[in-house]
Amino acid sequence: MASPTACHWHADRETGLRCGNCGKPVCFECVRQHPVGIRCKECARAVRLPTYRFSRSDAGRGIGAAVVLGLVGALVVVLVTGLLAGFFFFALMIGLGYVIGEGVGRAVNRRRGRAYQYMALGAVLLATSPLSLPALGSFSIGSGLLLLGVGAAALVAWHRLAP
Repeated sequence: MASPTACHWHADRETGLRCGNCGKPVCFECVRQHPVGIRCKECARAVRLPTYRFSRSDAGRGIGAAVVLGLVGALVVVLVTGLLAGFFFFALMIGLGYVIGEGVGRAVNRRRGRAYQYMALGAVLLATSPLSLPALGSFSIGSGLLLLGVGAAALVAWHRLAP
């Protein structure tokens, strides 16, 4: 084991700890926990985790996935809503929100954050927009249940990508 040396920032404190990145000796006050070991104050500067990073390529993939999932969701909602009523419509909307949230998440390599949540929310609104629901006149779902279902789908999709 290495002999104790003085902390880089506190010359009066002996320590046997070293930064895993730069190798400077650090005392207990100066040490910072890091996902890959201990770091000194300088090396442990706040770095955004890769899970929450946002790039143009991720934005393009996320928006593309949101549009495709929104359009496919609209097709499914139009085809299936005439057959469903009440609880089953509500369950379909929850499933739609889950699929959209998961699909956008997978398209952006499991990244999370506010921008991706807005993409998923846009996909839910596209899938459930009044223009994509011409079958509403053919079955009796109250407008309250419709709004509740859309809200549930949006909430599920939103929370699938929550930071």
